[in-house]
Amino acid sequence: MQNDTLVRIPANAWEQLRDLYRQDWPRHEIAYNNVQNYIRWVERDPPISATLIVYSLNGSWRQNGTYIIIDHTDVFMYTLDHTGDTLKRMLLLLDWHHSYLMNMCPYRAIVLDVYRLHRLEIAFDSADVIYHLPQQVARHFRYDLPVGLTLKRIPPHYASFIYNQWLNKSVGTEYFIERMLRLNVSMGLFCEGVREPLAWCIRTQNGALGLLGVVAQRKGYGSLVIKAIARRLAEQGYSTYASVRHTNVASRKLFEKLGFRIAGEASWLKNMKSTFDGSELRKVIKA
Repeated sequence: MQNDTLVRIPANAWEQLRDLYRQDWPRHEIAYNNVQNYIRWVERDPPISATLIVYSLNGSWRQNGTYIIIDHTDVFMYTLDHTGDTLKRMLLLLDWHHSYLMNMCPYRAIVLDVYRLHRLEIAFDSADVIYHLPQQVARHFRYDLPVGLTLKRIPPHYASFIYNQWLNKSVGTEYFIERMLRLNVSMGLFCEGVREPLAWCIRTQNGALGLLGVVAQRKGYGSLVIKAIARRLAEQGYSTYASVRHTNVASRKLFEKLGFRIAGEASWLKNMKSTFDGSELRKVIKA
C-alpha cells in the first residue's frame, strides 16, 4: 500500500463509473443515483465542478467501482469491493485536517476504524435505517388536499426558512439547501395566504429524501409531501429512498405506513479536525 494515491476521476468518465452500479439492480441504486446527480448538476451549473472531487484509488475505479465524492465538506462513498479494503485505503489517504460529514454511509465500521487510526474525535454520529419504495408503488399514490392547500416545488429563496427550522445546523448548510432546491426535485405544502410552506421535503445528492419537515404535527402534512414527492420521482423513473434515524420512531412508523420497506442501514458521521502529527498513521499506510 505504500504507493497508494488518490487519483481524481475526470468528469468525462463519470458516466462509465455510474454504469458500473447497474449490476444486481436495484441493490446499488443509491450509488448509481449519487454519481448521476453530480453528472446532471455539472451539466446544469458547471462552476460546481470547481469544488467537487471524485476520487479513486490509484485510478483503479474500473476494477470495483470504488469512489469517494467530496462536495465541499459533504462526503459520499461506495464500493463494489465486498472486502472494503479499497475504500479503507482511500479513506486513510484523505486529508483529515478537515472535518467531513459522511452522508448516509453504509460503511460505518470502516470509517470508525479510520477515525481511530487518525485519532479523530466524533462530532456527530447518527445510526439510520434506509427505507425504499419501488416506483411502481409510488405511481399509485393518491391524496386529497384540503381546501386552500397546494403541493408544488419549493423555490430556492425558501432555503433560509428551511435552514432555520432544521435541528442540525452547521456552517454552509443554508448554501447546500439552496443548491438542492435549485437543482433537485423538492415538494412543499403551501397554504393560501401563508408565505412559508407548512411541510417540505427535498431530494438530496444521492437521491434519498432529506430535510423532511412540518410546522404542525399530527395533521398529515408529512404524509402528503412524502406521497407527492415519491410520485413525482416515480414519474421521472426513480424509486424513492429515505434515511431515518433508528430512534425516530414516529418517522419510521410514517414511512412504514406509506409502504416503505427497510433496505439497509447507514450512518451520518462527522469528525473533528485532526490534531496529531501523523507518524502512527504513516506506519499503517506503509504496512
